[in-house]
Amino acid sequence: MSQVTLKTGAFQRATAVWKALFLREAMVRMFGSRMAWVWLVLEPVVNVLWLILIFTVIRIRHIGGIETALWIAVGMLVFMTFRRTLSQVQNGVDANSALFAYRQVRPADVVLVRAGVEGLSMLLISSMVFFIGAMLGWMSWPASVWKVLEAFTLAWLCGLGLGMTFGVLVKLVPEVGRIVSFIMMPLMMISGVIFPLSMVQEPYLGWLLLNPLAHAIEAARVGFAPYYHAVNGLDLSYAYACALVLLFTGLALFRRFNERLVTQ
Repeated sequence: MSQVTLKTGAFQRATAVWKALFLREAMVRMFGSRMAWVWLVLEPVVNVLWLILIFTVIRIRHIGGIETALWIAVGMLVFMTFRRTLSQVQNGVDANSALFAYRQVRPADVVLVRAGVEGLSMLLISSMVFFIGAMLGWMSWPASVWKVLEAFTLAWLCGLGLGMTFGVLVKLVPEVGRIVSFIMMPLMMISGVIFPLSMVQEPYLGWLLLNPLAHAIEAARVGFAPYYHAVNGLDLSYAYACALVLLFTGLALFRRFNERLVTQ
């Protein structure tokens, strides 16, 4: 049997495993508990609405030259794409440990499919929020859909890579899980979700821009409104580099500790 045939068979098996895992994960996320799909949609929508309410009360109608509702919605939804992907990936091994009894299923398969389901669900939810916001006159249609998708993809890749890294580290040192929960709120603050990074002066701005999520969020806002006054130093190539480093680090850790993830 040729190597090409063997590789084709392995790819077909992997594809079949991913398809089965995707359908299983989608069903669990949507119908795993009573009104699961409602909570799936409600969390990001409520987070966006309460921030819009706060800014409305203090009478801030525009930030960086765009509508406050759009500014908040873009920042929050990009960040939640990152946060929810990280959470689903980090907990993916423990949540699906019973599946490792099947030889074809590996830990990396589970977390990659989980990330795919979360990314797709956040894309659909975000599209719904932007569509309803545009119909109500709160938001504008994106000037460049591809730039917005690129920014969301960057946040998703960062969540996938960091989730895989933390997923392994939590298995090795359980206390790491507390660190992840602790840093989420500060990370949201320094990513430009709640306040504009353009308000920050150097050298502190340079430190904040070491965070690739800040670049993804600002890029998404530019994708909606090219006239948006983005922070100086926006660099998507840097954000891509960080996302790829996180992704390859996570994959390397999963490969190195594959046996331990299955048996522990």
